[in-house]
Amino acid sequence: MSTGKEKNIAWTQKNFLCIEKIMKLILPGDPIAQIRMKYSGRNGIGRIYDPREKQKRELKKIIAEKFGDHIPFRHPRVSFIYHMPIPASVPKRLLPLYQSGLLKHQKKPDVDNLIKLYLDCMDPIVFDGDQKVTLGPCVKVYHSHPKTIVIVHETSEILSPLEVDPMTWYALFGVESG
Repeated sequence: MSTGKEKNIAWTQKNFLCIEKIMKLILPGDPIAQIRMKYSGRNGIGRIYDPREKQKRELKKIIAEKFGDHIPFRHPRVSFIYHMPIPASVPKRLLPLYQSGLLKHQKKPDVDNLIKLYLDCMDPIVFDGDQKVTLGPCVKVYHSHPKTIVIVHETSEILSPLEVDPMTWYALFGVESG
């Protein structure tokens, strides 16, 4: 007799991407980027500290409240959508384009620094060790309501064609890859 969970995990040729569970987090406010550790020295005594520690604690608290008592993901695939604030200096004629949510944000902070901070905050709660994480699409766009949207879903241990774009799949398994 099979359980419902076994049906969700079952590998079939029709269902290349076995999704056991999905989690979507919406974190309001401006997206926060990881920055370098700071050094403070006084009277020959040095101290290294993380200037984002307070913000990380707040994010971990929000993530823990939303994720609750769920079992951590074993093979997580994480996608990020960063809704960046619209600059006050944008001309009125371009404002509808910025508010549409389709215009890519091409300034600092870099997307890798944004990803680092959020993965660090999710590490002990959503998954055990960020070395297991596979990154999905990560997009920075201008938006009138700044926030960070994080989508995490469970994938199988075996790479699926649905997890990568067609060009990457071809590079992995095409004629030239040997």
